[in-house]
Amino acid sequence: MFSPMPATPVDPYARAHSYVQVADDVTRRIGAGEITLKLPAERALAEEYEVAYITVRHAMEILRERGVIVTIHGRGTFVAASLR
Repeated sequence: MFSPMPATPVDPYARAHSYVQVADDVTRRIGAGEITLKLPAERALAEEYEVAYITVRHAMEILRERGVIVTIHGRGTFVAASLR
């Protein structure tokens, strides 16, 4: 049985912006197989990472630009590789 890896906490003193840290960690979690198809809701991710909702929205925008995720209006946000 696969046990999920916890979200890496955002370091407010790091050189990277909080939204970049969230984007990088979501990418890590996808690579590790923790997130395989559909991502949790953005509000749930904000609670999990203990950041503002807008921080997660910005992180999701970065992940879409990187081609890591795809958002389908009314359906949710998915790992891009799972839709191929």
